[in-house]
Amino acid sequence: MKSITLSSSLSLAVSALAFKIHAQCQNAEVITRDVAIIGGGATGTYAAVNLKDEGKSFVIVERKGYLGGHTATYYDPTTKTPINYGLQVYWDNPNARSFFNRLNITVAQGTFPASKTPMYIDFTDGTHLTNYSIPKIKDDYITELHKYPYLENGLELPNPVPEDLLLPWSEYMVKFNITDDAFSTYSRPAVAGDLTKTLALYVFNNLNTVMLEEQLDGQTIANANGDLAEPFRNALNEFGDDVLLNSTVTSGTRGSKPSDGVQLCVSTPEGNKQIVAKQLIFAAPPVMDNLKPFGLDQKEEAIFSKFAGGFYYTGVVNNLGLPNTNSYVNRGVSTESNTASLPGNVMFNPTKVEGTYYYWYTSLKAMTQQEVESATRDTLKLLQKNVNGSSIDSEPNFVAYNSHTPLHPTADADAIRAGVYNDYYNNQGYRNTWYTGSLLVTGSPQLWNITAQLLPKIIAAAEQ
Repeated sequence: MKSITLSSSLSLAVSALAFKIHAQCQNAEVITRDVAIIGGGATGTYAAVNLKDEGKSFVIVERKGYLGGHTATYYDPTTKTPINYGLQVYWDNPNARSFFNRLNITVAQGTFPASKTPMYIDFTDGTHLTNYSIPKIKDDYITELHKYPYLENGLELPNPVPEDLLLPWSEYMVKFNITDDAFSTYSRPAVAGDLTKTLALYVFNNLNTVMLEEQLDGQTIANANGDLAEPFRNALNEFGDDVLLNSTVTSGTRGSKPSDGVQLCVSTPEGNKQIVAKQLIFAAPPVMDNLKPFGLDQKEEAIFSKFAGGFYYTGVVNNLGLPNTNSYVNRGVSTESNTASLPGNVMFNPTKVEGTYYYWYTSLKAMTQQEVESATRDTLKLLQKNVNGSSIDSEPNFVAYNSHTPLHPTADADAIRAGVYNDYYNNQGYRNTWYTGSLLVTGSPQLWNITAQLLPKIIAAAEQ
């Protein structure tokens, strides 16, 4: 049995663990580390960088072929221009700047791709919405937001949870007479599902002060060269064999006390590997489909079975057959507050490469790449027939795709009343496992802040 060992002390600690080797990992290479990190998105990468700087060993298990999570970047083959079709900008705060500086990234003020005049169209039938615009958030929304400061940087909720927060957003706006904010709050970016049924709690948690600073005050940063994937490539180059890409955990054992540690069997392109670590950071979305291989007990299953993520997909397309003078935004003609119908494309936004657009798509159920692209093609063919100056003979060419499912897991009102978030917080460190990711907030820099607060506890546990 081959072994990768980073220190003699760690080897001795690992050899003392009484683990049952899973059958599929018999004779597999053994990787021993202080910490195993599940998920190589922004949060998992941030945790790894900081663990390394603290002298702790780690291994990242990432199911995709790259680090970066919701960061999705396509490189135009002719101009080599990076086209970001997932995450677009970061909140400008000290943790974000420190992270980028650590990875040798030059930052500048973040901006969305060069905007073109938006054309608001009902993507179900091609009807144009005339005299339509999205107003800025008003002070009455901000006043309501400030009633719930505990939603700004997480979900440490009072007991009992205010019933008003468990109202669907459409009902909350009516109750507190802020329906003038409907158009702006329903225009939040990268939010999956039926926006009219989203609980008020999640609207305030998502469209929080940080998001408002990004949207209203321009307090954003991004790579100066426009390539948002660059920091994660730099991290991958630095981490080397400490990252297992295109890999998934197939089974796991987690002890009840720090000295028991964690053992995982991982399927990789090079075959099965066994990871033995002192602590586990779960930086992927904590939903049951992702957690089942880790052998949840009844306490854990009672918590995480309450969460479900949204269905969200993004891609890049050219040869749309539409005039390059506009962006195209989905708005319903007869829906509540002109929200877009589901499933469907959210929008088609221009990029720095003329004639190439990125698009976002949301649904109420899981979809394959073929299904998303087929539905997107149908939408573009409909728009070709209803936008002046279009070419109905043009065949859309899809050049990039990414699934962001499950996006921003949430719980229902009954689970929240019953204290699922309090249970989540109290579960940190249980069975040597720590959770960080977009369950509590949605922006990467805020997630980094939460992760920074957890890391001293994780390191202390790994040193026991």
